[in-house]
Amino acid sequence: MLHDTPNITHVEFISLLVAGLCFVLAFTAQVAELRRTPQASEAAFCPGISKASTAWVAGGAMLSAAILIWRGWRFGLWSLPLSDYFDAGLLLAILLTGLWMWFCWTRQLKTLAIFLLPLTGVLILVGGILGVAGYRNFNTANPWIALHIGSILIGTVCFAAGCVSGLGYLLADRQLRKKKENWPLPSLTRLEAFNRHAILLGFPLLTIAAITGIFEALKNPQSMGPDWYWSPKVILTVVAWAVYAPLLHVKLTPSFRGARAAWLSILGFALLLAVYALAGFG
Repeated sequence: MLHDTPNITHVEFISLLVAGLCFVLAFTAQVAELRRTPQASEAAFCPGISKASTAWVAGGAMLSAAILIWRGWRFGLWSLPLSDYFDAGLLLAILLTGLWMWFCWTRQLKTLAIFLLPLTGVLILVGGILGVAGYRNFNTANPWIALHIGSILIGTVCFAAGCVSGLGYLLADRQLRKKKENWPLPSLTRLEAFNRHAILLGFPLLTIAAITGIFEALKNPQSMGPDWYWSPKVILTVVAWAVYAPLLHVKLTPSFRGARAAWLSILGFALLLAVYALAGFG
């Protein structure tokens, strides 16, 4: 159901922007720390992650959680993250913070945590803009829609992990070619393996999201129009699915390994962001 006016206050929107800014500042602080001490630095809970970066991430995550809890209490509806882009962006920020913490505690993948920070800031900003400009409240009482949105949210976290591993692979490959290690990144083999595992987790969720979306469109064609299968959102979803599909078989198709797999992971995630934007305004 589409509302004429968004149920988002100015305070909530400004707070969301501040939360997104916290993740950007965390990224800036960590880049500055890596430039000062490329190998390691003293951190709040993990060597290599600066105290300033940790503090900004904690601030952004706690603010996101506070906004989400406040809105849930205000509306008396705790399924908000499945109902609205604004709240989904906040939940994604919290989930990606959990992924950031896992990266920090995983010695081999610790450096990848830095790439998640601007990505989290972008996703929370996209959610806020879509929530205000293209407010849409989904009927999550429908189990198909709840499954559709839930698989999208969890799949986004998996594909974000694949995207950052792709970015890490390209940077590590560049450092090897130049024989100059500016950032202490994992090995190319480990980055490629992690990328493959992230896609293996995210691809079934993307498939579930596509199937449930098609089922709902066939069941209620008026919700998307008679020619919904030619809509840019559907076409881009199919393209994103086709981009990720070869990455499931990189062991059988060597041509899709290495840098090509990294670029495909980044491209696929960019396509998904475009799909979210089109869905928000559609």
